[in-house]
Amino acid sequence: MNIYLFWFLFLTLWAIVPLMIIKGRVDEAPKIKTSPEVKTKKKGWF
Repeated sequence: MNIYLFWFLFLTLWAIVPLMIIKGRVDEAPKIKTSPEVKTKKKGWF
């Protein structure tokens, strides 16, 4: 394998992974609940 190709792929991997992590965190943030959760009272000891 060419050493330039190796470093290109290596640095590309190190550039893409943080972007995927940041994009994943941004996508998780705006969660809007369309239906409210109904809390039921539990009868019993626990």
